[in-house]
Parts: sequence; structure tokens; C-alpha cells
Amino acid sequence: MEKNKRLIFKTYEKAADWFDTHDMSDYEDQMQPVDFQFDLRKNRNWVELEGKIAKNVRQLAKKQRIPTRRLVNELLKERLEALQ
Repeated sequence: MEKNKRLIFKTYEKAADWFDTHDMSDYEDQMQPVDFQFDLRKNRNWVELEGKIAKNVRQLAKKQRIPTRRLVNELLKERLEALQ
């Protein structure tokens, strides 16, 4: 399958979904340095994960070919429902 020459996303969420399921090292030959800024606090609820947990979640999400945040939300939702 041919790789996209240019990665253009309509929303940050679409970009996050793509980056959660692709390995950027496959696209190194197409990369060039850029400067950008963004605000992590805008419209997000952030929770810090232990490094090992975050790594395991990313690996599992990649195996399932779903975004990491979706897997985290599904796992938390299941656990919270079980506690109620």
C-alpha cells in the first residue's frame, strides 16, 4: 500500500486517531522540521499515567488498531460500570 505524500487532517481528533495507529518511523523520509504551538489544556481532561501502564496501553491499542484514548476510555468505562 502506498503511503500518503501529505498528511492532512480536518480535526485534531482525526490526526490523533491516525498517529495512534501508525508508526512515524515509516515516514521519516518524508519529514521536515516545522515549528508549531498548541494548548494541551483546551477541551481536554488529562490524567497522568505511569510510564509502564501508558506503554502497555499504547501497544494494546496498536494491536487492536484503535486510538489509544479510545481504548483507555473503554477500559475505564467498563471498570467504572463494574464498580457501581
